[in-house]
This record gives sequence, structure tokens and C-alpha cells, in this order.
Amino acid sequence: MEHSEETRRMELPNTETVRRGPSKLELTFIESPKDFMKDFKVIFDLSIIREITLGRSPENMVIIPDPTVSRKHAVITMVGNELLIKDLNSTNGTYVLDGGTFKRVSEYRFNGDVVVRLGYYTVIKLSLMTEENA
Repeated sequence: MEHSEETRRMELPNTETVRRGPSKLELTFIESPKDFMKDFKVIFDLSIIREITLGRSPENMVIIPDPTVSRKHAVITMVGNELLIKDLNSTNGTYVLDGGTFKRVSEYRFNGDVVVRLGYYTVIKLSLMTEENA
């Protein structure tokens, strides 16, 4: 019994034509009450991690050492090809930089770079990276 006819070579589509969604999220601390946190970067692989929690509590994925940040402050999740940052009813709010001023949001969708302030003193930049620019 010959099996070679059943084993066919699969043609993989050209990677140039395949438009993949965002694959990684880079989180960079711009401002923090703790100097050692400034310019600190974390990169998340969005194909593995579906939810990124932010807050003061050690159970969060990103622990933010800022007394004005709630224990469970915000969460970032993938929604289609966009990311959604959602405030978890924090005391001091989640703000997105829009036109030079921070505006308080309960949730905000983005698919590029966004600057977010958590509480009063912590400012982070969220950058989506696709396969092409990763």
C-alpha cells in the first residue's frame, strides 16, 4: 500500500500577504513615583496572554508601586485586532492622553500607541507590535 499520494506538500501562504493582528504589547513606564520604574519595559506575547491586569496588588501581571493606583486598577484585553484597556472602578481613575490632555476613561480601544495615566503619578505607554514591526 503506497502512502505517498496521501502525503501532499502544503503550500504556506506568502507571509507578506497575510495580515496578522497585533502579536505583542510593549508596556513602558514613562512616569512613576519610584524612579527605578522609569523607562522600565515589559513585552507581552498576545498569542499566549489574553488578559493583562494592572494594579498595586502583587497578584496583578503588572504591579504598579503607586499609592494612588488601586489594588486592581485596570485590565487590558484583546478585542479582535484592537486592545481594550478597561478601568476596574479604580478610586483615582484611568486616563488616556488625547490631544495633549489626559481624559478619564472607563474603557478605551486602541490599535497603535497610547499613553495612559493610572491614578495621579504613573504614566505608561502601550505600543502594539505586529509581526512586521516586532
